[in-house]
Amino acid sequence: MRAQVQKLVFMLKTILYSRAGEPYPFGGKTLRFTPGSRPVRTKYRNSTNANVRNDALQVDLVLNSLQEGDTAIDIGAHAGQYGVLMSACCGASGQVICFEPDPDALTRLKENIALNPQIKSPQLVNAACSDTNGTATFFTQGGNSQSSLAKSALPQDRETKEISVRTFRLDDWWASEGLEAPAFVKIDTEGAEVHILRGMPKILASKAKIVCELHPFAWDEFGVTFQDLESIIVQSGRTMKWLDGRGRVESPGEYGTVIIERA
Repeated sequence: MRAQVQKLVFMLKTILYSRAGEPYPFGGKTLRFTPGSRPVRTKYRNSTNANVRNDALQVDLVLNSLQEGDTAIDIGAHAGQYGVLMSACCGASGQVICFEPDPDALTRLKENIALNPQIKSPQLVNAACSDTNGTATFFTQGGNSQSSLAKSALPQDRETKEISVRTFRLDDWWASEGLEAPAFVKIDTEGAEVHILRGMPKILASKAKIVCELHPFAWDEFGVTFQDLESIIVQSGRTMKWLDGRGRVESPGEYGTVIIERA
């Protein structure tokens, strides 16, 4: 029954907002998104659903962390739920870089940017972040949010397509662009988070605020463990705590969103 209600709501939104986009008000402003792609509303920050709660808390974190003139990075930008919001916060004098390797998700991201001509468009990088510069096999199911460099991260009951994508060490890409240190980094990459953190030691050493979604169910395929993650955090002089206030992240790790902050 719940699935049927959600399907009906989506159909109604598609009819209502197919041209102008679904409105997303915050702080006296309004952004617009294609139906089904807007950020979670912050009023759900106390939801009993862990996914919804963490998404709402992550939106809160973006809104409370970024201001005019800041630089932010969205790794695994998907349809721009956070990237567009970051751009609105960083303003005309700031800069947002969105990394998204999935071509279908990137198309939706471009559509959401077009719906918001009042904000400075983020820079789009059609590539994945990792611990090496090169290419890798990427698994996609038509732009869904589970697309990943690990096949095990995707639902197994749907057809999966394999494509080749570029990969960058974030530190190397950042240096090549000559950008100022970011104020904020968001990572949501369906299991690639340990590899990504390995490729950004200079940014980890900076004052950047980092929020990261953990996907330990895919770590075996990536060949990493919680101990690898913990080692990176310790060596960078940072600590890791759950975004929803549960405290310190303990071994062996579990799915959820963490803040990686200066110790």
